[in-house]
Amino acid sequence: MFIVIEGIDGAGCETQAMLLKEKLIDGHPELVSGSQNKMPKQVRHDNVKLIKFPHYDTPVGKMIKDFLYLNQKMSANEQFLLYTLQFIFDSRKIAEATGGTVLGGPDTRATKRALAGKETGTESVASNNILLADRYFTTTLCYQTLEGFSEEYALKYAEQFGIVKPDMVFFLDVTPETAIKWKYGEDKEKNFREKDHEFIKKTYVKYQDLVKRQVWTKWIRINGEQSKEKVTEEILKYLV
Repeated sequence: MFIVIEGIDGAGCETQAMLLKEKLIDGHPELVSGSQNKMPKQVRHDNVKLIKFPHYDTPVGKMIKDFLYLNQKMSANEQFLLYTLQFIFDSRKIAEATGGTVLGGPDTRATKRALAGKETGTESVASNNILLADRYFTTTLCYQTLEGFSEEYALKYAEQFGIVKPDMVFFLDVTPETAIKWKYGEDKEKNFREKDHEFIKKTYVKYQDLVKRQVWTKWIRINGEQSKEKVTEEILKYLV
């Protein structure tokens, strides 16, 4: 299974991805239908991985970092090609991490697998692979289309170059005002995107549009202004 955590800058995507990974590995209650008297089993997943985009440990990643932190000027086309190179280069890694294969054509969704596992008493161990991504091509569908890149062409490009389609994208719905407040509460260097409050507001509107139209894959809106623990619980409901 391939899961993406999305949201505007400051929405807490990185924090939520890490919490979700921890909860999936350590165990979470399985939702039990039927009798109220049944005790929920604890479900653990034995193969959960986390990947963050963009990552800066490659030549392409260094170019992205320079763009973001040194404010190097790039056209919408240049930005799109640079960001999507990481998704293309990582397509095999993504497929392997989810137990799938690299596919071309219109159906590049990461998983069409049966879930297998084992049960021991009050615990269930799921053997399916789960890959969590903190941001992905869905981010590009927001940011670079706002810069002027064609959404229609972006989707055709993803299909032609076999960018792996996630099973679900969880959009953390946090207002720009709250996200900006949270972002400036972090003791981290801010890139030029994170400093541009007007652009953050535009990305919020664009993400709402992507969710509404269910662009490219399945989007699920999560109230991101709840407690971190509550947000994780909400996401887990869709994964069990």
